[in-house]
Amino acid sequence: MSLSASPPVRRHWLLSGATPLTLAMTAISALYLISAFQMAPPLENGRLTASFFPALIGSIALVLCVAQLVSQHRANRGSRSSASADDDTCSADSDASSPLFSPALRLMLVTALYILAFSHLGYLLSSALYVFAVMLLFAGRDKWISKAVIACAISALGYGLFEQLFNVHLPALDLSALGLGNGS
Repeated sequence: MSLSASPPVRRHWLLSGATPLTLAMTAISALYLISAFQMAPPLENGRLTASFFPALIGSIALVLCVAQLVSQHRANRGSRSSASADDDTCSADSDASSPLFSPALRLMLVTALYILAFSHLGYLLSSALYVFAVMLLFAGRDKWISKAVIACAISALGYGLFEQLFNVHLPALDLSALGLGNGS
């Protein structure tokens, strides 16, 4: 007769799987949104200001984070009820079988990196990298050259839209901050 190991202690849903990362991303998104609104109002005299785009990105990131938290809570509740119905199911198996980074969580992580890179790399480069990363996440890695070209075109179109149509100055790559500008 074999001795069966005692079932592992079930951790609270806030401490299991990818939930701690989602909570951190939610806090970062909320702080980013608050700082975007502290810059200036997104609309002034019926015109978009420089804080519009960061406020939009922060809002989207925050909504995605909250949606991910709700999804993780529901999934945990469902796994808890099925585990109580079947004694052979253990929480360690359900955590191991579910991917650590769901597509929504990957999108939030890429968006957080975009937010961090935006002011340092400028709009064009950071946006092209962001759009490219999102396309790779959702459409796979095949035809990556055409995806890179499309990402550059979307970023250039967005740049023209904000700079020319909305008269909103977007950050640009500062080569002197990277030590690549002229030394004088």
